[in-house]
Amino acid sequence: MTKLTTRDLTTIAIFGAIWGALEITLGSYLHVIFPPLTTPLVGTGTIMTGIGMIIALMGYLFVPKTGAVLMIGVVTAILKALSIGGVKLSPMLAIIIECLLAEAGLVLARKPSRWGFVLAGALAVLWTFFHKFFGSYVFLGRAITEVYLGMLKQGSQALGIDVSLALVIIAAFLLIRIAVGAVAGWLAWELGGAVRGRLAR
Repeated sequence: MTKLTTRDLTTIAIFGAIWGALEITLGSYLHVIFPPLTTPLVGTGTIMTGIGMIIALMGYLFVPKTGAVLMIGVVTAILKALSIGGVKLSPMLAIIIECLLAEAGLVLARKPSRWGFVLAGALAVLWTFFHKFFGSYVFLGRAITEVYLGMLKQGSQALGIDVSLALVIIAAFLLIRIAVGAVAGWLAWELGGAVRGRLAR
């Protein structure tokens, strides 16, 4: 991890706090009060990860150093413990893994760029699909086949197709998450650049 200055750490804390505050408020609001606002194909986790990546990647523009996004995620995960319902390890772990994947995308891109942000966002949000299996098995003790069949049923209802078209349903789950992450990365690049330009003036 690249050495960080006090200014860098303060910036990371600010962006982590923003994401964490949204997780506590908007995330809990969507999960508890209005779950019908999200469809089976997208889900609250996907929406919140997309929003979180916009914030974390914007933070990376201000602290373009390896490990910055991960540290923003750590701050967010700690604050996530303050959400309604108390400490929930599964979403906290998901945030850390998503940030690790975003870091991997940024490393592959080698330097801050629009397409690097798109890749980082896509990889991070894509994890929300796999976390359904990982989180349900590790933290809830549910069999992977049970989660898989439930996902196929939800997907078939949302798409209006037969559950036997499993490959189409899974592809839809994956592509939607890749698209959400890519858009989040694109927006982070555009918004972050605009904010930096305004502050520079």
